[in-house]
Amino acid sequence: MEIADKWIQLGYTAKLVLRIVGILEATYYYRKNKASQKPRVYHGGRPIPGYSLSADGQPVSDEQIKEWISELIADEESAYGYRKLTVCLRRDHQLIINKKKVYRLLKEEGLLQPQRKKNSHHPRRLANNRKITAPNQLWEMDVKYGLL
Repeated sequence: MEIADKWIQLGYTAKLVLRIVGILEATYYYRKNKASQKPRVYHGGRPIPGYSLSADGQPVSDEQIKEWISELIADEESAYGYRKLTVCLRRDHQLIINKKKVYRLLKEEGLLQPQRKKNSHHPRRLANNRKITAPNQLWEMDVKYGLL
């Protein structure tokens, strides 16, 4: 690319130089335009408003909601996840709030419960460590249930 630019600036035609270098014209101009453009900056979507509305339309700040969440976690709702805490906030404080916002607030405060891990009580029984010396010594089957 730099070699082609140098020869084109010396006065040779772009078509001739690019044919000798082995670059298609479309590729050359695409890369040249791409290099001159500024990289796009991702701002992360819609800005966070910093408040939610109560049922009567009054704004409630995120700090107040975080305090209410801390009180709920300190009480009997300590084992609740973000979905049940959302229901508690809607019921107890008449907030119009989304579960995703409660998740974000819990994440900011470091109060998210760890996700449960799947514990499979049955090990996978595959044909591991079996000596197969001839055909038809070991057959495996996958069963899928379905209604007809």
